Amino acid sequence: MHKLLATALTCAALTGSAFASTPWDGTWKLDLNKSHLTGPSFTYSKTANGVWHYTDGAISFDFAPDGKPYKTISPDDTLSVTANGDHELTLVSRFKDKVRATTQETLSPDGKTLTDRSSGTRPDGTKFDDSTVYTRVSGASGFAGKWKSTKVSVSVPDSWIISSGSDGTINWDLPGYKETVHGKPDGTPLPITGPTVSAGMTVSIKQVSPHRMDYTVALNGKAIGEGYQTLAADGKSFTDVSWTPGQQTEKTTGVFVKQ
Repeated sequence: MHKLLATALTCAALTGSAFASTPWDGTWKLDLNKSHLTGPSFTYSKTANGVWHYTDGAISFDFAPDGKPYKTISPDDTLSVTANGDHELTLVSRFKDKVRATTQETLSPDGKTLTDRSSGTRPDGTKFDDSTVYTRVSGASGFAGKWKSTKVSVSVPDSWIISSGSDGTINWDLPGYKETVHGKPDGTPLPITGPTVSAGMTVSIKQVSPHRMDYTVALNGKAIGEGYQTLAADGKSFTDVSWTPGQQTEKTTGVFVKQ
């Protein structure tokens, strides 16, 4: 859920009617030392005519390493890829033509690992410089093949703000990205709003117990992320476990500590 619900907007959705406090309410910060963010995989494949294909099991798109923008998950989301020799790619992700992140993707000399270093500026103005190391699962050489993340370095841990309304609604806000979700945790798809959110992005939140929330992230009705959150007995932390639909063996775990 860290790429799909990277959210923010600390106050706008929190004003209005009186709020009923619950143990979930508060500001939470990702504890990188307690979290396990590796596991997800993706696959590159190439055709004879130079077209590349990317898929992670839920999101798929085609592109060419020619520097031109190609649509990814929506017409507003594009990716431009440039090949710098046989072992390095430069990827520029844009939303509505505004650069969201620039990534240097480097293939090791032996072709067994792939390292992504991604930098940019979040909607709240915070700069980031993150990296992910992938290990080859399939494929003999080059970028083509299946890659599984084995090491993740995050420069700016996410924060999460949760509040409860007296009418049974909840608000999920992640300030770094100025995105928010508001509605009842009854499984109904709720729109995710924010300056860099693709049209048609929703999350269905279902409170299955006082200490557990299940959710599904969808784009135009198609599930692209699933997970659940579990509140610790002492109310001082919650654990967010997420995965790509159909890839339950590739779960990531984020631990958020109350501030």
